Amino acid sequence: MAKKIKDENGNTYVQKKPFYKRVWFWIVAVIAIFIIGGALGGGSDDNGGTKVSDKSSSSKKSSTKYYKIGDSVKVGDVIYTLKSVEKTDERNEFEDEQPANVLKVVYHVKNESDDDLAIGTDLDVYGPDNNKLETYAIENTLDSIAPGKEADVTAGFGTNKLGEFELQFAPMVSTEKAAKFKVDVQ
Repeated sequence: MAKKIKDENGNTYVQKKPFYKRVWFWIVAVIAIFIIGGALGGGSDDNGGTKVSDKSSSSKKSSTKYYKIGDSVKVGDVIYTLKSVEKTDERNEFEDEQPANVLKVVYHVKNESDDDLAIGTDLDVYGPDNNKLETYAIENTLDSIAPGKEADVTAGFGTNKLGEFELQFAPMVSTEKAAKFKVDVQ
């Protein structure tokens, strides 16, 4: 409660408690601590994919889980299996860009959803310098598969550097986190 004080002239003043001694201050402080603590400690180390195979996976310095060639990962209602990533001599004479190297990525897709699934647009590749690679027209698969069906997909990507590549798989229209694979191509 506020304290009333009279000065020598008879004026009455109300002395209020300092803000840090008020109940509302401590309520706000406790709520802020919970929010900050939740934001700092509430992160998940899984990248959203559910591993289907029982093969071991490798992980990097960060808490992101990376898969390798041969692993099958479920993203939403789609199962992706990375079959191979290799440098190819195939070139497209009609491409504007002619990179030093072309990667040929082959993966398998199983559609467990109730809708048709676009394939060939569900892969992003990042190079050793962490820049996103542009697709390169070789024998790329751009199609769709019906519910409950499966298909192999081939995609080409141009790069000037070889090294460690990160492949991220997710359906084109999806809110699920992408399944991330790491491969080394020399």
